[in-house]
Amino acid sequence: TMTRLVMGGGDRPLDVLFRGCAYRLRGRNNLIEFGILLNPRYNAADLDFLIEGVPAGGTFLDIGANIGLYTLPLAKQAGPKGKVVAIDANRLMARRLAWNAKASRLDNIAIFPCAVSDREGMGSLSIRKNDIAIVSVDDGVPGSIPIRTLRSILDEARIERIDGLKIDIEGHEDRVLAPFIETCDAALLPARIVIEHPSGNEDYPACAAAFAKRGYRLMGRSRNNSFYLLG
Repeated sequence: TMTRLVMGGGDRPLDVLFRGCAYRLRGRNNLIEFGILLNPRYNAADLDFLIEGVPAGGTFLDIGANIGLYTLPLAKQAGPKGKVVAIDANRLMARRLAWNAKASRLDNIAIFPCAVSDREGMGSLSIRKNDIAIVSVDDGVPGSIPIRTLRSILDEARIERIDGLKIDIEGHEDRVLAPFIETCDAALLPARIVIEHPSGNEDYPACAAAFAKRGYRLMGRSRNNSFYLLG
């Protein structure tokens, strides 16, 4: 309601700066937009944890990128010699992310408009709570959304190391991230991970087990996410 009042109602977009990056907000059914507009400290602890670990020329992976809440500030931090791989299964969000990246004059972002799972194929999207920030993939229902494994995306993007990774894909984390963490070479282990947690003090079980096996430490939690550090 407050967002609609600020934007004056209707369908007029609003262009804003958040953490020095440009975002075009449409004011409709996107929790991320509400946070960017109304709270200058939106997801601040989560972003700061990742930014602390991304040096100039660093590499970042954003799984469930939406309009770029994480992607753009991390791309700015990484600089022109760095790289961000941004993945989102919603093609509309991928297009809006591309617009925001161009408006922010960031050309170090590779956008993959696909879903991620533990297998390749095709599937469909499910939008929950009428909010396009809360979208999950259903690989058991035929659809037009391409599904890829994380490893295939990283191979195409020619990623050899990951300084920071954020993942928020509405309960699909165990099928995407856990097998990757368990089996990838040590050089590809993300140095820092921000991952959505299903409840206040619990993480997705397969991911938690994989993190423990590969030597990650839980550094803290915010309202929505857990923070892990390698080593």
